[in-house]
Amino acid sequence: QFNLLCGKMTYAQDVKRAWNLLWQPGTESKKSMDISSALKFYYKIGILGLIAFLVVGALLISAGIVPSGYRTIMSQFVNVTYFSFAVLFTGAVLYFLILIPISIAINALIIQAIGKYLLNSWRGDYSKTFAAETLSYSPILLFSWLMLIPILRSLFFIFVIWQAVILIIAIATQQKVSRTNAFVALLATWILVVAFVVLFLMFTSAALLSLFTLPVNSSITVLPAIPYR
Repeated sequence: QFNLLCGKMTYAQDVKRAWNLLWQPGTESKKSMDISSALKFYYKIGILGLIAFLVVGALLISAGIVPSGYRTIMSQFVNVTYFSFAVLFTGAVLYFLILIPISIAINALIIQAIGKYLLNSWRGDYSKTFAAETLSYSPILLFSWLMLIPILRSLFFIFVIWQAVILIIAIATQQKVSRTNAFVALLATWILVVAFVVLFLMFTSAALLSLFTLPVNSSITVLPAIPYR
């Protein structure tokens, strides 16, 4: 009974911490976390966000608010409502429980490589950057359900911008550097990532064009016409 009570208190404290990160990111991101603790924190808040997302989505589907593409494409094969529920559930589980944690791990790895080894902005290890990245996702997890409501969708993008602000502050507190250094490291990361993506798309496009385009100096053999008799 005592362990159960402690578990409830810990969960409540994590939810409170996630909420307070919206308003006091400097204070709430001071507590050091290893990767295991950060993952536990993530999944506690992530499951809460998943439930909220599913509840709002289910209410919208029950009210008949279904994407028009489902009506035109799937109505001939399956029940649109059931199909919408299946898409909602599958997409939400993948998004909250798999895709975001993978994104956090990769983003933290890139930020750590650039901040520590390229810019020498801090000396802390990867776990601190991972914790900062995890904490910064609190507004995304708590308010992803806003994406489902058209009139509130723009409000969600405000939380996306605020997530970047929390990340800067959390990296500064976790890695014990100035917020300026944290901002420069993140800015350099974003610039390098965007540059890499642009170059990748350019080279990929050039390679695809070269496959489907004949060289200018290529010789084309024209068969002689057979006279009609």
